[in-house]
Amino acid sequence: MKTQTLLIEIGTEELPARLLNNISLNFYKNFITELNILNIKYKKISYFSTPRRLALKIQDINMQEQYIEIQKRGPSIIKSYDKNGYLTESAISWLKHYKINIKDTIRLKNKKGEWLLYKTKKKQDKIESLIPKITELALKKISSMIPMRWEVDHIKFFRPIRNIVMLLDDQIVSGKIFNINSNRILHNHIAYKEQKIIINHAKEYPNILFDKQNILANYIIRKEVIIKEIKETIKKIHGYIEKNHILIDEITSLVESPIVLLANFKKKFLKIPRKILKYVIEKQQKCLPIYNDKNDILPYFIFVSNINSNKSKIIISDTEKVMHARLSDIEFFLKNDRKTKLENHLISLKNVLFQNNIGSMYEKTLRLQHLIRWITQYYPNNLEDATRAAMLSKCDLITNVVCEFPELQGTIGMYYALENQEKKTVALAIEEQYLPAFSGDILPKTYIGSILSISDKIDTLSGMFYIGNIPSSNKDPFALRRLALGILRIIIKQNISLDLKELINNSLSLYNKKYIDDSKLSDQIIKFFISRLFYWYQEIGYSKNIIQSVLSYKLTQPIDINKRIKAVSIFQKSTNSESIMLCIKRIINILEKEKQTLSTKINTQLMEKKEEIILFNQINNLYIATKQLFLKQKYEDIFLKIKDLEKPIYHFFDNVKIYHSNPKICLNRLILLNSFKKIIFKIADFSYLY
Repeated sequence: MKTQTLLIEIGTEELPARLLNNISLNFYKNFITELNILNIKYKKISYFSTPRRLALKIQDINMQEQYIEIQKRGPSIIKSYDKNGYLTESAISWLKHYKINIKDTIRLKNKKGEWLLYKTKKKQDKIESLIPKITELALKKISSMIPMRWEVDHIKFFRPIRNIVMLLDDQIVSGKIFNINSNRILHNHIAYKEQKIIINHAKEYPNILFDKQNILANYIIRKEVIIKEIKETIKKIHGYIEKNHILIDEITSLVESPIVLLANFKKKFLKIPRKILKYVIEKQQKCLPIYNDKNDILPYFIFVSNINSNKSKIIISDTEKVMHARLSDIEFFLKNDRKTKLENHLISLKNVLFQNNIGSMYEKTLRLQHLIRWITQYYPNNLEDATRAAMLSKCDLITNVVCEFPELQGTIGMYYALENQEKKTVALAIEEQYLPAFSGDILPKTYIGSILSISDKIDTLSGMFYIGNIPSSNKDPFALRRLALGILRIIIKQNISLDLKELINNSLSLYNKKYIDDSKLSDQIIKFFISRLFYWYQEIGYSKNIIQSVLSYKLTQPIDINKRIKAVSIFQKSTNSESIMLCIKRIINILEKEKQTLSTKINTQLMEKKEEIILFNQINNLYIATKQLFLKQKYEDIFLKIKDLEKPIYHFFDNVKIYHSNPKICLNRLILLNSFKKIIFKIADFSYLY
């Protein structure tokens, strides 16, 4: 078997750092899929990524000629031959279309029937000619973000592609990818892009990049090197860094020749509030703050340079100047902002647009106060603080800090509120109103922060639906899906007794000045919420059937929905649930066949067998025992009691003939079974569960 090493390197302009690893992994998986489709064998595939390259190295790829099997299925045998055994027009037409002789066909048989079938083998194109096609397909199928267009022919990829290397051992694979010819010149470091790195053999990759320009093409190795050097560097000042996998991943994606360096800033900047200081160092400058053993930030920071230079002192000095400028700006903005109390910015919110056609941030603040008062009607002790938090919630949008650094909205509001002697619960709520900010983000911890977050999100969501900014299947520019899921997660996690329908109606009423019937819009928003719930429960591991069994009831209380789904899931997973589920299934199957009304009362005088009397008493006891449990939504306890009916139901089926010759007795027994079904179907629709 003839095998070779295949190298593919796609040289690009700077790829988006946060998506680099995902783009690279997608390229790798797509390429494997394409190879499998064409039945091309190989030993191992390694993938590489830096800010300016995506690469694959395929070891021992089988270069021998391959044959692919072609199958053409024709009409069914019934339609292929007439009653005299002659070919029909349908069969003749199929044979002519594919230039097939009837003698070369066979018959395909399966459970569904029998058809004419033609099978042949065709020599596949040479693998050398397939490689460019496979590569381009694998790149085009990457689905991490919307691609950009460049050049006159409007080619689309995440960033412009500038260079293509395709080598089979030491030979260039001729061909084009995105109209760029393959060569053997590797994409160099951005600082040395004029210098050529010529690769003679595919096996030299990726070592040749490191030998020539200290480029670590392997993402995982690059990350390990960065972490190791960070640990060694911070030992010098006896500090430590917090675990921040997201930032480390982003830094790894920003560099390809990493050099870890230690820098410092002036101690006076330590007076900047901790979260803001941390934000500037991490988010703005992509550096790592250093802490002492008391968890205080030290006047040092770690940064990773992308240039392996002998002039590291100059790089450190330049980086320190940039950091100093950033921190000086924050210091200046904080000083100016503190001249005005937070609440004094409220009137200025009239000049800040929330959204076209739905008013200003001042109007939004008034709506938040109304919603907060409505939500806290059952918790009057929190009303004053909650209303205060709602009033101050958007005031920091006017501040200099937020105008310069919008991501600090909420956080800066919290600090200013504390400085203005506001209650801690009020200040924390101002920050927590924006949580969760992204998928999987933490939730608000305080009650007031939770209800302020719910109010803020439902106000935005209702307003957008009200003016017609509704998400489509592939577009959600205002992140309304995230807002809806955030509301649901908070309600469930914080166990807040809210009904979605009431919440939505209250929110919509604040937009509807003419008091037009909002019922259709309300129903539309509820469906939107329920669809989010469905996908969320699937994501966290619940069975699709279990979710449908509960959501099919069109309930609108998230807490109630959550309790039911959890209870049904626990019950179904329990070791002894199978037998009672078989009983339930049998009952449902019997009742589904019946067209007569089963709503009348059970007549005990028509009971002939002791088994039906026992079952009747047990069902009656179950009804009484679960009445309060249903009111308290204790569904897990209800399932425990349902389990007690397993034996009486089995004895009933073993000894009682349901379809009695006397229609009244038959109907009575069906009503008895239906009375049990009514109780268990109060929890979920069990017909989805088998």
